[in-house]
Amino acid sequence: MQVLARALERLAQGAEVALVTVVGTSGSTPRHPGAKMIVDAHGRAEGTIGGGRVELEVSREAAAVAASGAPRLVTHHLVRDLAMCCGGSMELYIEPASRCREAVAEAVELTKARGRGVLVTDLESGEKRVRGLAPPAAPRREGAAFVEPIVPAERLVLLGCGHVGRAIGAAAAAVEFEILACDDGEGGALSEPLPWAAATVASLELADVERAAGDLGAGDYVVIATRDHAIDQRLLERLLPAEGLSYLGVIGSRGKLERFRRRLEAKGIATPERWARVRGPIGLAIGAETPAEIAVSVVAELVAVRRRGPG
Repeated sequence: MQVLARALERLAQGAEVALVTVVGTSGSTPRHPGAKMIVDAHGRAEGTIGGGRVELEVSREAAAVAASGAPRLVTHHLVRDLAMCCGGSMELYIEPASRCREAVAEAVELTKARGRGVLVTDLESGEKRVRGLAPPAAPRREGAAFVEPIVPAERLVLLGCGHVGRAIGAAAAAVEFEILACDDGEGGALSEPLPWAAATVASLELADVERAAGDLGAGDYVVIATRDHAIDQRLLERLLPAEGLSYLGVIGSRGKLERFRRRLEAKGIATPERWARVRGPIGLAIGAETPAEIAVSVVAELVAVRRRGPG
């Protein structure tokens, strides 16, 4: 949705831009259906449909659409047409953003409100509309229509905004997680602006967090990374029963997590089924040590869960 939101911003600035959407692929391709970018009449692109020769060629075609206002459906075979070695082909729909402004604005607002629906584009007539239906799992072609899910952005609930927490927040925002940054402010964690955060909560009490954000559940990725192990354990104790979370991770060593497990097991909270959902130590094992390196490791794991599922 970031590309759609940016298209609206460019239109508000008076620019003529084309919206490019990957609507079909076969074989090996750099991006898949639903990938988007916008291109102005001068060929300047934001977002990406895969880079390389295909993006260069499509940017030229999109610049022409931005200038003329005439939508087009194009197909590029990456080897035969563009001498790219990927081996697949891509079908792309290019439309003037001004023509679909109303539907795009409705989709963006629905996402901001954490609502759900479907964005349908008729590839023959060019009509685009939002429907209040249960969204499909992934964008897909349905005859002459391209159907895309409208769902809230995955939300990273960052419990702790110290050096590591801030690095994780900035890196996660760069890959389009919506960040809810939470800290009680002791130690100055909230004394500096957090430009990557969609919202902040000046508390590490889960009740305060849910009062600000609503109940946590599917689509919520929670990282516990406070300055205090006792706070970490208290938060984990409260969150363990929340079965619907997409991700629940705790920063720290295996020894720390094992002590947490024994204590919460003694309380009857850390059942084997619940504990199996906990990630810890969090992040991919890349030998990370500095806050920036740890952020790379953790956000890589978040992306892996988003793209491949919790397994």
